[in-house]
Amino acid sequence: MLSRFCFPEKSTLIYYIELEFESTVDVNVTAFLDQLKRIDLSKATVKQFNPTTNCNLTETNKQCQCMPGYKWSDDMDCTNECELNINTTAVCLSSNKVSIDGTTTDTSMDCSLLCDQSKVNSAEHKKLLQNRTTMLVEKYSTLDYFNSLVITGYGWGSLVLNYTVIYLGPVSIDDLQKVVLQVDNTKLVTKGLIDIKINNSQPVDIYSSATIICTPPPNIGSVTVKWYLTNSQNKTTEITDGIEATLTTNQNKISTVQLNNFSESWKGTFKCVYAIYGISHTASEQLDVALLPNIQALSNPQFPICTSLSSTSFKVYCNISADSENYTVTWNHSTSSTTVDTAGNRISYIAYVTILCDSKETLNVACTFINTRSKNNLNRTQNVQIPIIYAYSTVCDPEGGWPIAKSGYTATMPCDNSGVGWRTRKCNGTRWSTEISTCVNANLFDIKTDVQELNKGIGFIKDNADQLFQRINDSTTLRTFTFPNIETSVNIFGVMNDVSTRQQNQWNDTVMSKLVSSASNLLNDPSGWQNPENKSIFISVEYLKTIERMMNNSNLISNTPYISSNAQMALCNHTSPADICKTFNASVRNSDNSVVVFGFRNLYQILPKAEGNDSNTTILSVTPVNANNTNRSITLEFDSAKQRLPNHMIYCVYWDENLNEWSSDGCRWAGVDNPTLCICDHNSAFTILMSKNAETLPYMDELTYAGLGISILSLLACLIIKVLVWDAVVKSPISNFRHVALFNISLCLLLAHCMFLTTSKPESIPPNWCSILTLIKHFFFLAVFFWMLCLSFVLLHQMIYVFDRLRKKVFLGLSITVGYACPIIAVAVTYISFNNGAEGEYYSKSTCWLTYKGTLKGSIFAFIIPIGAIVFVNLFTLAVVIMKIATPSISEAKARDEKDVAKSMIKTIVFLSPVLGLSWVLGFFVLGLDLTVKPWAALVNYSFTIFNSLQGLFILLTNCVGEKKVRDALLKRFKIKQSVHSKTESSSKAQSSIMRK
Repeated sequence: MLSRFCFPEKSTLIYYIELEFESTVDVNVTAFLDQLKRIDLSKATVKQFNPTTNCNLTETNKQCQCMPGYKWSDDMDCTNECELNINTTAVCLSSNKVSIDGTTTDTSMDCSLLCDQSKVNSAEHKKLLQNRTTMLVEKYSTLDYFNSLVITGYGWGSLVLNYTVIYLGPVSIDDLQKVVLQVDNTKLVTKGLIDIKINNSQPVDIYSSATIICTPPPNIGSVTVKWYLTNSQNKTTEITDGIEATLTTNQNKISTVQLNNFSESWKGTFKCVYAIYGISHTASEQLDVALLPNIQALSNPQFPICTSLSSTSFKVYCNISADSENYTVTWNHSTSSTTVDTAGNRISYIAYVTILCDSKETLNVACTFINTRSKNNLNRTQNVQIPIIYAYSTVCDPEGGWPIAKSGYTATMPCDNSGVGWRTRKCNGTRWSTEISTCVNANLFDIKTDVQELNKGIGFIKDNADQLFQRINDSTTLRTFTFPNIETSVNIFGVMNDVSTRQQNQWNDTVMSKLVSSASNLLNDPSGWQNPENKSIFISVEYLKTIERMMNNSNLISNTPYISSNAQMALCNHTSPADICKTFNASVRNSDNSVVVFGFRNLYQILPKAEGNDSNTTILSVTPVNANNTNRSITLEFDSAKQRLPNHMIYCVYWDENLNEWSSDGCRWAGVDNPTLCICDHNSAFTILMSKNAETLPYMDELTYAGLGISILSLLACLIIKVLVWDAVVKSPISNFRHVALFNISLCLLLAHCMFLTTSKPESIPPNWCSILTLIKHFFFLAVFFWMLCLSFVLLHQMIYVFDRLRKKVFLGLSITVGYACPIIAVAVTYISFNNGAEGEYYSKSTCWLTYKGTLKGSIFAFIIPIGAIVFVNLFTLAVVIMKIATPSISEAKARDEKDVAKSMIKTIVFLSPVLGLSWVLGFFVLGLDLTVKPWAALVNYSFTIFNSLQGLFILLTNCVGEKKVRDALLKRFKIKQSVHSKTESSSKAQSSIMRK
């Protein structure tokens, strides 16, 4: 029987009263005690009687049971009914027992006396301890069911008292909060006020479901509820939402942890904490999980040999990590014996197997681990396929530690050093294939395990991010990094970001330095990114996506860039200095919004390539700080675009996650005037792609070859006509000079065009011949222009010195010198100057023509500069001629009107342009106008090609057929021949008639 006494100081005490009475009056006694609501004594009041224990007495002992709502005290070795000596007191305590661990800080004094162990037995120590205890008891004993208060320890500095308070019944939360308000600087942790239960019969099967529920007293008020898990290593971690756990709290503050398909990580003690006003109300319950092991199985030897024996023996190992379960292990094959070997945290179950050599190609041996505590998920099996080698079997010989292996099967070896995983190698015929490794650095594997725990819902990323990134950084510093390690690292980044997003904990400046450094380390060795099994490089795509998602999930304040060897990151906006927004050789020039810029130096070597284009520059990931901002126009600068070759297109592209390829949608190149700039209307991972091949214009070759063919025929016709009508049209020195120049221009142009057609397929021409043909083309094209210069001089002389005629010998001497000697000298000097005509210096094997290496670089300028000067002189000559026509003499002006002058000017331009090479002016525009400038470049190139490939035709039309003297002489020549032919025919007919007569 339990009673409660109240003293004037509002303190309470618990008394246990043992009453003996006949069992027949039990009901009457109980009813009587229930009516005793209050008994006033001199110094106390008895308020309530609660029956706790019911005993049946005999002469020597008694059979006792706890009443509902009560349980045996911890010092009683009883469960339900307890048999006790007749003189032993039966004590049942309330099931609602409450214990409180408190900490109170007294700032009015220090701990010099209580914390001094040498003064523990001193009167001062005892007095102060008693004083502090009395002070606390006065406060806490005012609550119902107070039993005891014990000071358990002290803390230095101000006097810090640690103590435990026991209540043998339920405590009012409101009353407890009032006490805390009376005791300054106090924090309490209670046990017993919150009810916790697991809605599953234990143990619970692994990979099943479980529900843990905490129920607080009614009207607990506004509280913060947290859950914690203490595992078998006594590590306590806060629980949150994850892939295996879901936390919910309803309006009545009933909190639930729902576990689904949960793993062995959840085996341990669950504790819920309701925090309010410096008080943490707690409850805990252990979840017992019936585990199943992860099994690694292997035979030794892996390929038993049955070449000359009737039987063979081998061992099969099934290895598991040690845990608390007592598994029953069975084998599907008869074994001669089995043993168990324990080494550290590993347990090996070993079966010794003997088989007959009866031509079975393979044998399957399986070990099954059975957990008898499990209800449904009872066992787990691991099979080992064991290929048998016979005398007729094709095998791979042992090599570098690898055992003899049967063709068509794969050998397995453990990782070197401290790696986690396996190394495999397939035997194909008699040759070993390339080794495939899944070995992961042990430290990295531990990080992955810890991150997976966070993903399950055990722990908060904010409490672990800094040390996790530091561990990743330390584990990835190797200059050479294997694919399994890279894949594991990328997976770790991805899971960490998933956890961070789920927990709404954005990455901030405190972890960014280590994050960038870790991301940089993965790019140290681009060769390690290819999956050795299927040659895939798409882990690089996942890496890029993961880093972009992490930047999307960031909350940065500092403008200080984070710089590592292969990765750089900065927070940029339109006010940021240019150097802040630059990463390696790429930068953000202009952004309408604040963006996070992340640059990757070596990633272009790893990501999938764009067909026909190449990238050798920084990949620049741009992420908006405000994801809701729809205006995302951005200008990017890539310094590597300065290396662009002429006529090579640059594509501004981003990685399209939907198509898994590079795309240019929404991005455009600023063009040749600003070749380093890209303008995009969205944010993503950007780079530039340089076309491997120069831009080409459709049908350009066809137009060229057709035009040259027509020109060659036209020039042949022109030369024949010149020979036929020479005597008829060449009557004066001036006409002689002019026709000599025209004849040589036509001849040299004919030969130049023939050489050009000869080299139309350079790949089929031997290198030596390519050099010779380049030399010949160089000479004849220069000769054409130098003869045009001679013609230009004749015209100038005629216009300026009207009455001073050139002598024929002087003209021919100068013309031969200028027309042929100058080109020979120019070609010889060029040939010698460019490494004696070396390939790549003087000529290009791909074109069989002079080389171009940039502005004023290459042998082509030994052709461009002379013809440029000559065309300039010829333009001057044409201008003089036109001015002469436009300003006739007084006598001529009266006879001619403006229309005649205009016609004369047009006729002069049309007739002189082909023979003075004026259409080659377009060539300078072709050189200066990049083919990427559309449509002007195409227009100029087509015009140049048409006019110059048909130059021979224009010469024929304007200076042969188009000249009246030539036409008249040609007609006269044919008429004379026709007349002679007619006379001959008449004479023959007359003679024939006479003979007939």
